[in-house]
Amino acid sequence: MTQQTELKNNLQDASSPYLQQHQDNPVHWQQWTAETLELARQLDKPILLSVGYSSCHWCHVMAHESFEDDATAAVMNELFINIKLDREERPDLDKTYQLAHQLLNRQAGGWPLTTFLDPHTLTPFFSGTYFPKQPKYGMPAFTDLLKNIAHVFAQKREEIRQQNGQLQEALQFVSGSISRSQASSEVTADELSTAFIDEVLKRADKDFGGFQGAPKFPQAAIWQTVFELVLNEKSQHKALSDQLQKTLGAFADYGLYDHLGGGFFRYCVDEGWDIPHFEKMLYDNGQLIRLMSEAGHYYACGDWMQCVKQSISWLSEQMQSEQATYYSALDADSLNEDGHSEEGAYYVWAQDDLQGLSSDEQAVARHYYGMDDKANFEGKWHLICRSSLTEVSEKTGVHPKQLPLVIESVRQQLKSQRDARPLPFLDDKQLTSWNGLLLQGLFSAARQLGNENILQQAKNAQQGLEQTIWNDKQLMACYRDGVAYQPGFLDDYAYLAKALLMRLTFDFDEAGWQWLLQLCDGLWVQFADKQNGGFFYTANDAETVITRHKSWSDDAMPNSACQALEVLWLVSELTGKLDWQEFIEKSLADASQEAIKAPLQYPSVVRLLQAFDKGSEIWVLRGNLHQTVAWQEYLTTGQYGNRWVFSLKADSDLLTDKYPLQEKAVAYCCRNRQCFPALESLDAIQEFLQTN
Repeated sequence: MTQQTELKNNLQDASSPYLQQHQDNPVHWQQWTAETLELARQLDKPILLSVGYSSCHWCHVMAHESFEDDATAAVMNELFINIKLDREERPDLDKTYQLAHQLLNRQAGGWPLTTFLDPHTLTPFFSGTYFPKQPKYGMPAFTDLLKNIAHVFAQKREEIRQQNGQLQEALQFVSGSISRSQASSEVTADELSTAFIDEVLKRADKDFGGFQGAPKFPQAAIWQTVFELVLNEKSQHKALSDQLQKTLGAFADYGLYDHLGGGFFRYCVDEGWDIPHFEKMLYDNGQLIRLMSEAGHYYACGDWMQCVKQSISWLSEQMQSEQATYYSALDADSLNEDGHSEEGAYYVWAQDDLQGLSSDEQAVARHYYGMDDKANFEGKWHLICRSSLTEVSEKTGVHPKQLPLVIESVRQQLKSQRDARPLPFLDDKQLTSWNGLLLQGLFSAARQLGNENILQQAKNAQQGLEQTIWNDKQLMACYRDGVAYQPGFLDDYAYLAKALLMRLTFDFDEAGWQWLLQLCDGLWVQFADKQNGGFFYTANDAETVITRHKSWSDDAMPNSACQALEVLWLVSELTGKLDWQEFIEKSLADASQEAIKAPLQYPSVVRLLQAFDKGSEIWVLRGNLHQTVAWQEYLTTGQYGNRWVFSLKADSDLLTDKYPLQEKAVAYCCRNRQCFPALESLDAIQEFLQTN
């Protein structure tokens, strides 16, 4: 029997829940391994690489139509080596092949990504996303496409070789793995932020918030930067502030938010933010919890803060692991009352579902959650809140002072009813990077809400991460079923390091500090491009396919190179060791030259360049807690741009080189690369801030 006929589906051994979903397919799916790639080379068969993730609706559609179909699988098995990849486990490969898709098709890709690789170079010669089983949407039937692709590979190898060479060169340039020529003129922080603000206001949706058109993604990195620009220049950006408030109001009031259980969906399909794609992702919720808590505190918006608290409750209820870390995602699809998988089935409502409520509660539910309007999702209602409490009170006759209590009673009853429904599929792998983003959100929410329970929740998650994905100074990217696997990427190191820095503003413990220093060492040794600036996405010893990525742009997650750079900058300022200063400045110069061409794609660069230009404000407090707690509370009340406050015990020997021990409790301040004499009282701190 030949190697070819011995192949069978081997996904039953996969660590990924997404791959395991495909273990019963008749397709002879393989995992991405050196052995599989070598087999493809030996057999000289093109690779069909299918990239997706567990909560991807169209991935499920293509699986049901094609990958579960015996006839389609037979064609795939005959003509290709078929590899199934979880983009969440291997974001490095996903980035490479999404970028290749964009270059080949001159448009963005997405998931499922269906790409065909030359087995000898692993370079794609054709790429698409979803393909239907039968011809529709202007696309051919998947099996017809497969046969055509196999024919092209067999008959036009020289053309493929030439195209591959051109694509490889383009990938290396676009991904930043080869240096670009530097422009001669410097881009200032103000120039870049002005260009960014102009783009935001130009593309802003003045009616519904966010940006014009559909679908509507929250794009948290953009609005986080908008918020920080408003925060730093309060009087100059009224139009920007107005648009930010409209956008965050839409996030909280309409269909992006789960009004019963808390948590934000991945995006909405319409321009009015009514109907989401119903999957919930940890990385979105981490970013939005941070943004909504900081903006909610700044604008004194109780509704936004309530969204934050309910979202954190949802995380504890449905997303928290035994290790106190957090799972990755909830699917968009779940079983309906007929036992069939259906998008949004867990979340949508019919009028009959309100029968268990009292008559007043039914009236409030219909008017408050929009069920008095026409059904908005396939004959049912996804709950939104477009009516004010005053309007609901007028329509229902419930007294305005009584209405919040009735609404909360309705919410709890509907949530209890919904809890009895089959839960959407839970992807229970724990990703370090996504947990890092969530930690940032939890630490920020704990600060803005002054909530000790949320702070403890974040500390528990931090401890859980250290116990699961940190092994002998090696950070792993994934954890599931008691096993940590896949060496960490730049996202993992950078997001977690930023979270640890935020944690140290609550209590500066030695273990957390040492872990942060080790992560910084990893960033510097394994990822930094010391010659040209910036950071590679993969470590020096990681597998490289076609190219090694460097990027300054943001996508669904904030740019990790910017977070890495920010952490190195602040740690170097904190320690007084400025070895990284030249690298930081070189990196920011490179990033700003790239960002000025399309500033809306680079919000993290805009934010970091503005912060670096203004300089950090670092406070180090030394003394017994009863002496310094009032100082810390005073310095951390409100929001002051790039202020970082760290409180050390009186006898701590950390940071003594720059902030020496004194007989009395003292407060040190270093602002914008200038350090001031130690202060010894709250009055002295207040006077200093008033005069400097």
